[in-house]
Amino acid sequence: MMARPSLPLHQIQAFDAAARHLSFTRAARELNVLGPAVGRQVAQLEADLGVSLFLRTKPRLTLTDEGAQLARAVAAGFEALHQGLAELRDRSGQAALVVNAAIGFTSYYLLPRMGAFQSRHPEIALQIVTRDQNPDYDPATCDLLVTFGTAGLEGMVSRRVIPERLVAVCTPAVLGGRGPLGRAELAAERLLHLSAESHFDDWQRYFEGSGVTPPSPPRHDRFHSFMVHNRAVQNGMGIGLSWRPFMDDQLESGALVLAATHECRTTRGYYCNVTPRGAGKPGAETFMTWLCEADRAPSPAADRSPRHP
Repeated sequence: MMARPSLPLHQIQAFDAAARHLSFTRAARELNVLGPAVGRQVAQLEADLGVSLFLRTKPRLTLTDEGAQLARAVAAGFEALHQGLAELRDRSGQAALVVNAAIGFTSYYLLPRMGAFQSRHPEIALQIVTRDQNPDYDPATCDLLVTFGTAGLEGMVSRRVIPERLVAVCTPAVLGGRGPLGRAELAAERLLHLSAESHFDDWQRYFEGSGVTPPSPPRHDRFHSFMVHNRAVQNGMGIGLSWRPFMDDQLESGALVLAATHECRTTRGYYCNVTPRGAGKPGAETFMTWLCEADRAPSPAADRSPRHP
């Protein structure tokens, strides 16, 4: 059998972290290495591939088209690797708890806190399944299910993880040096909308009680995917709505700013549900308790010295 060419795994890992954070410094912090090390690894990967993966812009990096293509491939590869490892653990009797959640919640809330859980409970193995990428995934085959709404799922033990706190965010360049906008001023800006059923009227919720009606968005300002919507915000296409504490890290870094000081709190939120399959597993209750209390503890950002007000 022909030998498979070796992969520059350290370089790929550094690129993956930098692509997710759009920052060499924050990627280095995640990987527990010095900041310049990530930049060097990415530069070596670019030299090997013969393409530029990032534009070294400030205050954050910008993925080139080639970088975005590689980021998608690396994310898919890591997901397949995690899936394969989880399957092997299952076969060896070390069955992992399967947690089903939306990719936005997973990326912006769950994963940044997973290190704290794994440090506290190394005996509990977890497999995270993002249903956005698995539309046919059967929730009955998972142990815990994170949902969004006004309550948990009927017939399951449920606890609220975080309440809904909507904030308007954008890049500093979109405001162009202006201070936070009032809601009347905000309505005149380019507003980016989520068209998913549970979020298509989020801007109406945000403006409720202000006497201001947001305009209907043109088709090119509507996004069905939360991740694509956030990428549009990060690329400076306009002002979008997101959730605290999802965006806290980017607000603290200065990559994004609050377009307005108003924060909309609703009766909705994210809930963790223990499915019938997970009901008999002590690790499921442990994970749910931790997840619902994780935001009360210092966040990953709070453990670092402050860099921005």
